[in-house]
Amino acid sequence: MGVVTRTVWVAAIPAMLLIVGCARSAPVSTTPTLGVERPPTVDTPSPGVTLPGTLPATQWLVSAVTRLNASGSALPAGVGNEQRLETRARITLAFARSPSGALRGRGQVDSFTVRSTLEPATAVGGTPTVGKTATPTLLLIDAVLDSSSLRVVSRPPLANECDRPEVSAMQLARELLVRVPDGVAVGGTWRDSTVTLVCRSGLPLTVYTITRSRLEQRSGALLVVMRESTSTMEGKGGSAFRAFELSGSGSGMQRLEISATTGIMERLQGTSSLTLRVVERIPPGAPRLQQVLQRVEIRAERVR
Repeated sequence: MGVVTRTVWVAAIPAMLLIVGCARSAPVSTTPTLGVERPPTVDTPSPGVTLPGTLPATQWLVSAVTRLNASGSALPAGVGNEQRLETRARITLAFARSPSGALRGRGQVDSFTVRSTLEPATAVGGTPTVGKTATPTLLLIDAVLDSSSLRVVSRPPLANECDRPEVSAMQLARELLVRVPDGVAVGGTWRDSTVTLVCRSGLPLTVYTITRSRLEQRSGALLVVMRESTSTMEGKGGSAFRAFELSGSGSGMQRLEISATTGIMERLQGTSSLTLRVVERIPPGAPRLQQVLQRVEIRAERVR
């Protein structure tokens, strides 16, 4: 998700391991016994979760490390085939929540920084720092999440979202939106399917994401949710003199700890991978190809 150069697209998107065991049976006695018959033991299902309808303003520190490995004839001169990108932000959000787990909220992003081997030295706050950039001091945002849409926008909206650092900051905020429907019990699953329109390097992209979530366990007042996502993307753009076609697919897994009392996410940790394929056409030459493998590690922790 988020930050891209002219030739490298970065989109952190956010697999679950199922372990099945079997127990050894006990030996059967051949000696007849007398006594009162007891009813068979029936497992009592764990109670479903019901979270509050209001989640108060909460602050998180969110960071992501992205590693890019590129190859192909379209790789520009002077750019290595391995790059690293680090993004970090302090994000505050408050939500209204419905019984389906849908969220609608607003908040802000501040202290957003980017460190990247893709960028030259940039002055931030008057201090030259290699590979470091920052958004304006404060970015106000609105957020919406339900089973078919996930969107974080600035307030007021940006006139043009293409290649703006604010978009990368909003992408980090997206990771904090978690839908947990009322009534789900331990072992219960739910599914979200979203379509997102984004713009990178002037190229409009459509991103299709399917997220499967599972309430893995409940330990006291703490819920553990596992999220598995798969995504595909595609886009075309440019002109008759220089055209681009992009396609990609990826998957990821996240572990989230959520308070069963307040509904607030306490921690998030996840990894994802994404493979992007770019075709550049400049007539009358042959098409040039580039492939980028992106691996992302993301962390978020509530600030008390």
